[in-house]
Amino acid sequence: MASKRKFTSMFFVIFAGCLVLGISAVPDLDERFLDIYKDGKWLIEFYAPWCGHCKKLEPIYQKVYNKLKHTDVRVAKIDATRFSTVSSQFDVRGFPTIKFFNGDNIKNFHGERTAEDILEFVNKAKGPAVREITSIGKFNTAKENHQDDVFFMFVGDDDPNNDLFTKYSSIATEQIALAYFYSGTKHVLPEKISSKIGVLPTILVFKDGTVYEYEAPRNVATMSSVRQWLNGERYPAFPLVTGGNINDMADTGKFLVIFVINTKDSERKTLNQRIKDVGNFMARSERDKYHQNFQFLWMNEPDTVNNIMMTFIKEPFVLVLDPTVHLYYILDIPIEDCDASSLGKFLNSVKDGKVQAYGGTGFFQRLKRLFYDILVTVLDVWESSRWLFLIMFGIPTGVISIVCYSLCCMDTVDDELHSDDEDSEDEEYRQYLKEQQEQKQLGEQESKDIPVSGHEKSE
Repeated sequence: MASKRKFTSMFFVIFAGCLVLGISAVPDLDERFLDIYKDGKWLIEFYAPWCGHCKKLEPIYQKVYNKLKHTDVRVAKIDATRFSTVSSQFDVRGFPTIKFFNGDNIKNFHGERTAEDILEFVNKAKGPAVREITSIGKFNTAKENHQDDVFFMFVGDDDPNNDLFTKYSSIATEQIALAYFYSGTKHVLPEKISSKIGVLPTILVFKDGTVYEYEAPRNVATMSSVRQWLNGERYPAFPLVTGGNINDMADTGKFLVIFVINTKDSERKTLNQRIKDVGNFMARSERDKYHQNFQFLWMNEPDTVNNIMMTFIKEPFVLVLDPTVHLYYILDIPIEDCDASSLGKFLNSVKDGKVQAYGGTGFFQRLKRLFYDILVTVLDVWESSRWLFLIMFGIPTGVISIVCYSLCCMDTVDDELHSDDEDSEDEEYRQYLKEQQEQKQLGEQESKDIPVSGHEKSE
């Protein structure tokens, strides 16, 4: 009896779990989303059924949906290949693409494809653009929440008409999904921070366990100088970055020093770790030398650098990218010999324009990009589904090959038949002429052999 009750309980638990999972599935939307996207806040994934990256994102996006389903942010997804009008309307160029909609404000997600990063993106994007800190306790909470991240804080009197605050809040509204922006008076800061502040109002950035203050050029805070400083300080000294963030990092106005590290390569584990340590040392300990011109970062996958160089690299690898002109620079020594000293000399040479640059946006680069994109697409389809690859490329290639072969064979056979017919006609004509000649000769011979009578002679 007890076992029966236990079985019944387990059945209801499993049934309830299945029911919950069924109800909690991420909704699929269609083209009618164009009529409602301005109503409230939306988090939308644009995907393609054949995309391998989209399939990897499914369980992660499901977690995001489960986390946000009881909030004011509605989570859904759209098949961009089926509803191309929707994807075209919102300029979807790759898969998967995640966008946050809040009325007319649409923000793209470029972070790591983890549930934590996507939720962090939503928290930033839904605002407010500038969050107010009213006590030391709230400041400590904000600092604890962003201990591994970056946040900015306007420090000054509570005056919304202040010129520096106006510039600060305007840029914060533009970059709402990229960073956290706070404001507060000097009294909400701990004494060890407030005592180091010079002239008020000012802007502080908290990152890498320390704080840095904005310094206006010639004591005049212009919109361009504030924007340049905020963009230059937006990232930690040596962050882990995914491919999408490269485009956002172009706003820093700096060279990007990219370290590609393979954390799963057991054979070259020591070398990978040593090269990563070199990057971390130069970004943090040598900040005064390089921070103004270089932003250091590292990646744990080579796809982005492969795409930049249009080749296939082996980790570890170091690349310097100028994202403003799409030029890149390759380390001129073997990676095994790379250390802080040699890399420092290389970076100074890059800054001074003494190193050969590759890439650019010329005609041949665009042509090379076209063929590389085709190759990558084919390889991506192959890795995601062998059957889909066969359907898309194998069958059409086979059909085209058969048709071409058949056409070639038909042309050859026709030529041979036509040639044989001509030879046969020529032979028949020669035989006819020969028979006519023989008959003529025979007739002449017969006329010579006929006897002539006397009557005929007299005549």
